[in-house]
Amino acid sequence: MKTKKNKIKPVLGRGLSSLLGENNTNIDHIIETNDLNNKFNSIGIEFISPGPWQARKLFDEKDLNNLAQSIRENGIIQPIVVTEDDNNKEKYLIVAGERRWRAAQIAKLHKVPVIIKKDLEEKKIVEISLLENLQRTDLNPIEEARGFKNLIEDYNYKQETVAKVVGKSRSYIANFIRLLSLPEHIQNLIISDKLSIGHVRPLIGRSDAVNLAHDIVRRKLSVREVENFIKKLGNKKKSGCNKK
Repeated sequence: MKTKKNKIKPVLGRGLSSLLGENNTNIDHIIETNDLNNKFNSIGIEFISPGPWQARKLFDEKDLNNLAQSIRENGIIQPIVVTEDDNNKEKYLIVAGERRWRAAQIAKLHKVPVIIKKDLEEKKIVEISLLENLQRTDLNPIEEARGFKNLIEDYNYKQETVAKVVGKSRSYIANFIRLLSLPEHIQNLIISDKLSIGHVRPLIGRSDAVNLAHDIVRRKLSVREVENFIKKLGNKKKSGCNKK
C-alpha cells in the first residue's frame, strides 16, 4: 500500500527567482555568473554538514546509489552551495545540494566543488532551502506539508503565493497542510508509506482516526474501499482530531 510519489518536480518558479534577486531559475545559480566561472572551491567533504534548516530528512538509498554511480563516472556537475558555519570555523553548512553531498560520500570523494555564499542571512537561507526542497526533491507528504506550513507561518507567505511558487493549486497546498491535523501516529504511517494521502484524507477530523488507520493497514484496503467504509460509518464519530 505505497504512497504514489511524483518523481519529477517542477522547475523553480518565479517566486524563488525573485527571492534570490536573480533572473536565473536554477537554485545552483544563487551566485552571480562570474562567480560560477571563477570562484568554485574544492572543500574536503568532512568540512561540510547539512544545514539545520533542511526540510528533507529521509533520502532514498537506491536513488543515492544511482547518483553516486553517476558521480563516479562524470563527477559533480553542479557545485554544492554552502554558507559558513558561524559556530565552527573553517566548516560550512549546505544551502542547496545535500543529496549530491550524500551521494559524493557513497562515491568516496574526498573533496567536492562548492560555491560559498557569505551574504545570506540565516532567515533568508532557511527560506531558500525550504523552497528548493519543496520544488526539486521528492519529499514525503508530511515533510512537504511541514514545508508549506513553515513558509506560511514563519515567512508570511499566503497559500496562493506558495501554490504559485511550487507550481501547485491552492487546494493542493491546503489539503497537504490538513494532513498535519492528523494524529502523529497516522503521520508516521504516511511517512513509512503504509498509508497514502488518499487513505487518510477521510480520517481527518475523526476521533477514531487511529483505530481506523490500523484497521485499514491490517485489511489492506484500497483508497476506494476506505472511502466506502468511512461513508457507511457516517459522521457520528467525527469530533476533531485527538493527537497522540
